[in-house]
Amino acid sequence: MSGPLHFGVLVERRYLSQAQPSGLIEALGARGHSVRTIDPEATALRMDDDSWLEGLDLIVARGRSWGLLALLEWAGSRGVPTINRRAAISAVHNKADMSIALAKDRLPTPDTWFGTPSRLADTIPTSAYPLIIKLIFGDNCRGLEVVDSADALRALDWSDSVALAQCYHKTDGYDLKLYGIGDDVWAVRKPSPFNKRSDDDVEAKKSGLAETTPELADLGRRCGRLFGLDLFGVDCIETDAGVFVIEVNDYPNFTSVPDANERLADFCERRVAEVPSR
Repeated sequence: MSGPLHFGVLVERRYLSQAQPSGLIEALGARGHSVRTIDPEATALRMDDDSWLEGLDLIVARGRSWGLLALLEWAGSRGVPTINRRAAISAVHNKADMSIALAKDRLPTPDTWFGTPSRLADTIPTSAYPLIIKLIFGDNCRGLEVVDSADALRALDWSDSVALAQCYHKTDGYDLKLYGIGDDVWAVRKPSPFNKRSDDDVEAKKSGLAETTPELADLGRRCGRLFGLDLFGVDCIETDAGVFVIEVNDYPNFTSVPDANERLADFCERRVAEVPSR
């Protein structure tokens, strides 16, 4: 690296108060790089005017809004490298597409169905309940419902025409997150929003960084590569039948990952160095 680089951070406003990408922005700035924050909600551009991309060595994106995805596609089509790519974010934005890809790659997942709530209620066997019902384009736990019978599923006041239904597995009260920056993967445990741990459960695992076994690291890399993600999080649960992948997300907060901001900045610098001069 011969001198300061010029980064664009394309980010939805709802993420600006979170650990990322604020941590990355701070780390890049501390290294002497120029960082321009681009808000898709405060942007009006003529479609043949590429001046907003001028001088940028790399764009890092956090968000899934249609405005953000359009700008990310625009940057990629003009040869500006992006993290993550628009196609990679879109592949995990749609939970139905994601589930199809996970099943095709034979990754370990709970039994999952797709359809209208009424048809799901008619189709899914009683033995599969309880179920978690998900919006196709939901995120941050938005729209999640737990139902314990077909009647409860039919009675849902569902805002979409279709839904994903996934078998609910009881855990020890914690979810397992696999956070990836390129090929580097870390395992982190967090309290589950559904499987609440009782106060007297002294055997429960603690929150925070966990042992990243070779098997978990391989699972995380498989998920990242399947969707073409550079920065990713894999939501998992640990069950008696093994570790199941619940879903994959783009650019998480990397909570509890040691030196996450610096590792992210390192990755961005390496990505620029790998790209041929435009």
